[in-house]
Amino acid sequence: MLDSDNCRSDMDQRRTGRQESRGTNVARILSAAETLCAIYGSGKTNVCDIASYLKMSPANVYRFFPSKLAIYDELVARVLENNFPVMQPGSGRFTSAETLREFMLGLHRRVLALMRDEEKIFELLTVADDERWPAFEAHATRVRDAVAGLVEEGVRAQEFRQQDSRWAAECLCASTASLWGPKAIKNLQLRHPLITPEDLVSFSVEALRDGPAGDDCRHQSRCSASAAAGP
Repeated sequence: MLDSDNCRSDMDQRRTGRQESRGTNVARILSAAETLCAIYGSGKTNVCDIASYLKMSPANVYRFFPSKLAIYDELVARVLENNFPVMQPGSGRFTSAETLREFMLGLHRRVLALMRDEEKIFELLTVADDERWPAFEAHATRVRDAVAGLVEEGVRAQEFRQQDSRWAAECLCASTASLWGPKAIKNLQLRHPLITPEDLVSFSVEALRDGPAGDDCRHQSRCSASAAAGP
């Protein structure tokens, strides 16, 4: 019985060691990819470049990532998680509208900081946004989920009208996408010189208070589309 327990313990230790070794190598590869991408851009950095930087063979890199795209998708996930942390619960000092405005403007400020300070990394995020990479899609889902949660809080506090919180989150995120979507943000100032980010966010948040409920809005949209199509 003791021999069996010792054997199981040895196996667990070896498995843990392999997992730690894998995690270390994955982190090294991602760090190298980020360093090279920040200098040359993702388009001019391939697996061989990353392997050479780490003084390992390309085959060794492929042990941990099946392709260059897989490396950069994971890098995008890491950049997004480091720069856009999950929103923490509010302290209760602010209303849902205030918290929602600050959340969206916080996203905007962080994207602007990346665009200003990490041009090549920002370009990578733009590609990930444009081509709908899994890592960026997961980020967009996290943003919508956070917004939906704040809408639900506002509805419970009777600050916002009764509505489908997920549908409202989709609408609000779409209406403010030019503030936090890498693909669109570069054109914001050129296309909308008369409004500020604060104006756009406040306009979108105020829509949660007044107007028809979400189901009525969708019904009106369908009716309008049918009328436009004609008989």
